[in-house]
Amino acid sequence: MVSRKAALGAPRSGVVLLVAVALVSALVGGSVFVVTAAPADPQPERSVSIAVVGGSYTAGTNSDAVWPTLLAQRTGWPIANFALPGAGFAADGRGGHTFSHQVDRAQAAHPRTIVIVGGLGDEQFAWSGRISAGAIDAINKIKVAGQQALVIGPTYYETPVPASVRAVSDEIHKVADVAGVPFLDALNPPWLTADLMQPDLSGPTDQGQSVIADKVAAWLRNEVAE
Repeated sequence: MVSRKAALGAPRSGVVLLVAVALVSALVGGSVFVVTAAPADPQPERSVSIAVVGGSYTAGTNSDAVWPTLLAQRTGWPIANFALPGAGFAADGRGGHTFSHQVDRAQAAHPRTIVIVGGLGDEQFAWSGRISAGAIDAINKIKVAGQQALVIGPTYYETPVPASVRAVSDEIHKVADVAGVPFLDALNPPWLTADLMQPDLSGPTDQGQSVIADKVAAWLRNEVAE
């Protein structure tokens, strides 16, 4: 252990650099973080390249396949899926875990990239401001940790898309733009159709999951840091 005397006598180059990271949103007040650089111990080995955070469509509902698994199979990328049914930036979902909590769990795997996929769980919070607040919190955590953040908006299965669903996507998009984070619009046009949904419309069929996997793969090939 370094003594207090030794620490005080260390050269200025040994002082840990403090970096202030600020993210300002027109919708919700900015958040400022102070983090330390150059940790004493080496960074842990990154065992997962991509972590996925999302809601019901990403977690899967009554389907044998989920798109993150299909994406891993088709690309060869190591992918971990932390999505929980019903969750969102504002919606707690099953187990009371919003996307911000899912990001905490995902970061324990030390991924290079965290992909957050918006869902319909947040539809009830459209125009409330809570989605923006949750998006700022989740994206800030990823950026401060030095990981790559990517955001995909919610998709739907009908045209025209309900105003509340479009509002959720627009709100997330604005936060991503302010944060300088790539955003993929999944509503222009919607990725799914009614025949790609379960009979009760609770989630995509296996074929619907396959469609989502292909859409995400095409985007990530241009966005993921190798």
